[in-house]
Amino acid sequence: MADSTYRADNAYRYGMLPADSAFTSGHKAYTAYVASDRCPGYTSPDVGEQISDAILVIMTIIFIIYIRKAIDILPQTAGCLLRWKENLNLEFNVRSSWERNRMAAILYPTACVIIYRYGIAAPASADKLHPAAMLAIIAGAVAVFLAVRLLLFRIMRPSGANPRLWDTSRRALYTYFIPAAILSVLVSGIMELCGTGTDAIRDSVTYVSAAIWIIFLIRQLQIFRNSCSLFSAILYLCTLEILPMAILVTAAILS
Repeated sequence: MADSTYRADNAYRYGMLPADSAFTSGHKAYTAYVASDRCPGYTSPDVGEQISDAILVIMTIIFIIYIRKAIDILPQTAGCLLRWKENLNLEFNVRSSWERNRMAAILYPTACVIIYRYGIAAPASADKLHPAAMLAIIAGAVAVFLAVRLLLFRIMRPSGANPRLWDTSRRALYTYFIPAAILSVLVSGIMELCGTGTDAIRDSVTYVSAAIWIIFLIRQLQIFRNSCSLFSAILYLCTLEILPMAILVTAAILS
């Protein structure tokens, strides 16, 4: 005789016992047993993919709306990769500086999705966290890093420093973040279309970001060098840029 079991889509299944044992105690007996093929919970990779895709779609729409202004600012950010004085030209132009900041803000959620999606910074407890919580942790960690960096710039600002040069060095990170984020999206997207594995995509995005960051450090050193000695410029670079990034990376590795 066929079992009259019914199923519930949760971690446990509740059902009637087979007919030959259902009335052994004089009444209908119900049992709960652990489902062998458990329905995916909120830690399922599919949920993370859906959240990531939704954020990317939203940010893509925003980027398309903003595309005309983005076309104006992208050549200037590319020029900053080649010449350090382009950073001054960009910063001294109030409109360009404002558009640069807006562009960086648009790319910020996208960069967090890339970090999460390819496990660039994945703590040991990532599998136990809801994807939205993991994305929030990544975004929060980056926000804390930026806040600490800003605080260091305010504390260590020398009294005789050129205000424009100092502000340029403080905001230059946003300038170099833009090409790093765009290249990361392009590289990961192309490699996804080619069927490349997640590990290879993660390594490629990491190498691209590291290369942009090294160029950023060189340009920062040149900006600092323009207002102080080489030794002081190296000290500022280590304290204001390398140390906060080292703390962030170390925390991501050890977590």
